[in-house]
Amino acid sequence: MLEEKVCPKCSDNQIEKGIINAGNGVVHMFPYNNPRGKSSPISSYFCSNCGYALGLYVEKPKNVQS
Repeated sequence: MLEEKVCPKCSDNQIEKGIINAGNGVVHMFPYNNPRGKSSPISSYFCSNCGYALGLYVEKPKNVQS
């Protein structure tokens, strides 16, 4: 969970969570040394006032461990 509750760019407190899509599907993280292994979706927290992205997060980090 994101610890920041206020946007560092505009000081608004409307921080939302979103999923990143590319083309027809959700963007996934794969292990570097096994690109066909288990994966995890990548999500982001962003300010709904100014659009600033506060960070990217691997939803299921244990899936992408080597």
